[in-house]
This record gives sequence, C-alpha cells and structure tokens, in this order.
Amino acid sequence: MYNETIRKQVMAIYPEAYIKYLLYFHADRDYFECHEVLEDHWKRVPKPERESHWVTLIQIAVALYHERRGNLKGAEILYRRLEKRIDKDQEALHALGLDQRQLHKDIMERKRFLGKQPFVDYNLPLNDQALIDECRERSAKEVKEWQKASQLEDHALVHKHRERWKEG
Repeated sequence: MYNETIRKQVMAIYPEAYIKYLLYFHADRDYFECHEVLEDHWKRVPKPERESHWVTLIQIAVALYHERRGNLKGAEILYRRLEKRIDKDQEALHALGLDQRQLHKDIMERKRFLGKQPFVDYNLPLNDQALIDECRERSAKEVKEWQKASQLEDHALVHKHRERWKEG
C-alpha cells in the first residue's frame, strides 16, 4: 500500500496542477481539462519566469484532443511543434518524471500514423514510480480507472470546447 511518507515526497517534487493534469490525462482522458489546469498554473507565474515545458505538456493534451475529435490538421500542426519543444524542454520534462526520449519517439510516431488508424489514447511515459502510485491512488479514491480508454461516444468529452462555448 502506498504510504504517507512517499506521498509527501511526491507532493514536494511535483506541483499539484501537474498531478491534476496527469489525472485528467490518464484517468478521465479529458484532454481539454488538462489544458485548462496547466494553463492556469502556467499563467500564475509572471511572464518573464514562465517555463516553456508547461506549454509543451499543454500542447500534448491539445494535440490529442484535436486528434480524437478528428481535427487532423490541428493535431498535425501541434505534433510538428512538439517535435522541437520536447527536445528543447528535455531536462524539465525529465524532472517531471517523464522519459523525454520515449515521449519524443511516441509523438513522432503519432504524427506519422495520424489519420491512418483509429484514435488510440496515449499514456505519457512516466518513469517515477512514486508519482505513478500517487496518481493511481487518487484515481482509485475517485473511483476512476487509471489509463482507461476514452469514451469516444461521449460527445461532451470529445467536443468539450463546444459545450464550454455554449455555457459562456
């Protein structure tokens, strides 16, 4: 069982917004909310101090959001940008418990097969077991399945930007 000492260590290393991003990404498959939670975190920092790796993570979620809803042009543009961003942000991504080399390889592969096969969710290549355990524990508490497949028939999830636009 996951213990409180490890939880405190994880919380000291990773911002809460990042952990929420991972939960939206892997448990809810709500790529729109991934964007929202990290953009809010990123914007709270004064402009000269904003770190670009948050934008990289936001763009991964937005690319998947576009791909899942069939906006292949939007996904392709972001995957192209991400090829460069991941290399540029490799140290920061590594510090966030990500295997940046595998991430880069995966993004290039998604771009290459874009539109040639049905949408399949992506699991970020996390390499910090304590972070993974924290996310799994939180998912279980919320009665959510870690790394479950997207509910492609859920219009509100797949086209969330439209739902938000209607609300506003």
